[in-house]
Amino acid sequence: MQDDKPAQISISALVWQGVDALRLSGLTNMLDRPAGDLGYPDSARWIEEHPKEYAEGVFRGFIVDPQGGKS
Repeated sequence: MQDDKPAQISISALVWQGVDALRLSGLTNMLDRPAGDLGYPDSARWIEEHPKEYAEGVFRGFIVDPQGGKS
């Protein structure tokens, strides 16, 4: 049986902190990507360097990779 659910995007715990803070803040549309404005420069840098993966994660979900994820 094939799982039709799209794969989540793997990210590091450090990046997830900023992505989750952005999501929980409700201050902006997630696709505007202002994580740096919330004081998460590592997350902002990852989002800037991986725009495709970030957009996919917004729609498919993120999973925190204890090994570091995609950095």
